[in-house]
Amino acid sequence: MASRLRMTSRRSIWLLLSFVMAILAAAWPVAGFVWRTRPLPIDSFEWVVVERDDLETTLLAGGDLQPIKQTTVTCQVEDVTDTDGTMVLTVIDNGALVKKGDLLCRLDSSEIEELARQQEIAVNQARATSLRTRLVLETARLALREYEEGLVTQLTKEFQSRIALGRSDTQRQVDRLAWAEAMAAKGYLSQGQLLSERQSLARFQHELRRAEGEFQLFRRYQVPKEIRALRGEIEIAENNCGVENDRLKAENDELTYLRKQIENCTVRAPQDGIVVYALDGRWWPRPFEAGIRVYQNQSLFLIPDLSQMEVQVSVHESMGPRVRVGMKANVRIASLAGRVFSGRVASIDLLPTTNWKTWDEHVKHHYARIRLDKTPASALPLMSAAVEIDTGRVPDALVIPAEAVAIVDGQESCYVLADGGLERRPIKTRRATRDLLEVTAGLDEGERVVARALDVQDLSLVDKSRDRANGFAPETKQAVSLSTDGRETRAHAG
Repeated sequence: MASRLRMTSRRSIWLLLSFVMAILAAAWPVAGFVWRTRPLPIDSFEWVVVERDDLETTLLAGGDLQPIKQTTVTCQVEDVTDTDGTMVLTVIDNGALVKKGDLLCRLDSSEIEELARQQEIAVNQARATSLRTRLVLETARLALREYEEGLVTQLTKEFQSRIALGRSDTQRQVDRLAWAEAMAAKGYLSQGQLLSERQSLARFQHELRRAEGEFQLFRRYQVPKEIRALRGEIEIAENNCGVENDRLKAENDELTYLRKQIENCTVRAPQDGIVVYALDGRWWPRPFEAGIRVYQNQSLFLIPDLSQMEVQVSVHESMGPRVRVGMKANVRIASLAGRVFSGRVASIDLLPTTNWKTWDEHVKHHYARIRLDKTPASALPLMSAAVEIDTGRVPDALVIPAEAVAIVDGQESCYVLADGGLERRPIKTRRATRDLLEVTAGLDEGERVVARALDVQDLSLVDKSRDRANGFAPETKQAVSLSTDGRETRAHAG
């Protein structure tokens, strides 16, 4: 009996201990959570009242200084040797001050110089051939002039002399034949002598007709034929001379071109200024140094005009429509801390483009240029600058401090004192200054919000947003609030 009582008591003790341990195990997470998340009382936060005020709005944007005018020095050497560009031999330091005509860069011209020497030989050969064809042309022209003005006149006179002599001999023989016939009729000459005289007359007449025929053939056919042949030789010589002259000109042009390429291998400063390497906007630009190869029309240097500068800034596409040409702006240059320079919006791109400095191609920006009214003497290109653009005045705007807004799950939110507890509420904002934000939805005038949202976020007070009766709320409807005595409560809307 006693042993049975001892066993019962032991069993009761074990059951009691198990029950206590189960209660502690169930209560420990809640106790631990409350201990970890126990917030400070609401009175420990700094509050601001949501009120209306005239808002002088500004837009802050970052960028860098750019010259309004600059000269781009490009590589003018063509790849005439098909060797994949031209090698850089020497290059000036980036940021060096130069005068007009100073050496910036020297490119390898050895292969082009060899081509130029070969081209000089070709030019000399073409010049000799051109000279030979020109001499042939001059000779052909002299031959035509000699024939027209010399030989034709001389042969014409010879034919005319032969004809005149033939006519004289014929007339004399006609007279002699008439005398011979008269003498033969009187019996003083025999018939044989008379026949001989008649044969002499016929011979003289034949010689006369032959001379006249040859002269007529000479004038009608031989002279035009010779003149045409000589003129043909002149035309051929002129064509040959023209071809050789064109060839000589082409060879000279090629030599001039090669010499120009050799000259282009020495890159000099076109004006006074500072040297800036042109990096072509690449993500990972190659270092511009001796040994690399450059290509025709590749930008090598920028020589900016430092007398007038502007700031190129990137404005998010949601803010771009607020910026107008002519708006006033204040510019702060990072290297000139403490100084503010006035300027105006000179231009802004009409269409947004992808900002290559960001990885997200869906985020687009407008590029705006802010022209400085007076450029400081120490300003240099690519210096970082912050621009505050005056985007106008908003009368009677509902405003809260900029520090009162936090981004939670991609949504602008603030912490509001409502119903005796602390509530995270999503809001919508529009315009802003450096200190204030214009609230367009989510808050009412007179409500109180935490001045610094980071103070609440650090305490992990709220993990859900509270539903709003006006329909402006996220999908979840559960909110965690903090009562005035520091105890955490949960509320369910609807």
